[in-house]
Amino acid sequence: MTDKVIFMVERNKKIVNHLELDEIKSVMKEYKDSYDMYRKLLVIIMVYQGETISKASDYVHTSRKTGERWVKNYNEKGLEGLYSNYHNCGRKAKLTNEQLAELREIITSGEESYSIDDVQRIIKDTFGVNHDYKTVWTIVRKKLDLNYGKPFIKYSTRPEDAEEHLKKLRKHRSSTGIFGNIG
Repeated sequence: MTDKVIFMVERNKKIVNHLELDEIKSVMKEYKDSYDMYRKLLVIIMVYQGETISKASDYVHTSRKTGERWVKNYNEKGLEGLYSNYHNCGRKAKLTNEQLAELREIITSGEESYSIDDVQRIIKDTFGVNHDYKTVWTIVRKKLDLNYGKPFIKYSTRPEDAEEHLKKLRKHRSSTGIFGNIG
């Protein structure tokens, strides 16, 4: 039985000449604080100078496949191909922005106050979407920017030291005899 030795020959992919080497290096200096972009540009420069994608990827501690993807994206789109593309990530929202605006109007328009359970029922009845309690809380609190419990618009012009003002006011009132000693 003969032993077969298989040698893997790695193909050195060329870099499309979107920018000259000096231009890529100057762009790299601009991104010295952006770890991800700096690594991508470093791989591009190394491959541009004749290094294999595998060695360039190892140098920046990433996989060969990732290095190949960076080179491919750069070759197809230039620097734009190296920017992270997160616009299609995550689950799509069940309520549109228009529906959120309508929900906000429903909650804040009347004198009635709504609990999270009430808002959950409104969403189910009005939009036909069934959200759990935590998701409704997040919608009311984070997306609609309403207070918890009784959803109403937050007082955005409240001074940062409001508690200090209240203490001074109470102290002043107690020293001047206004309202006497309460509690």
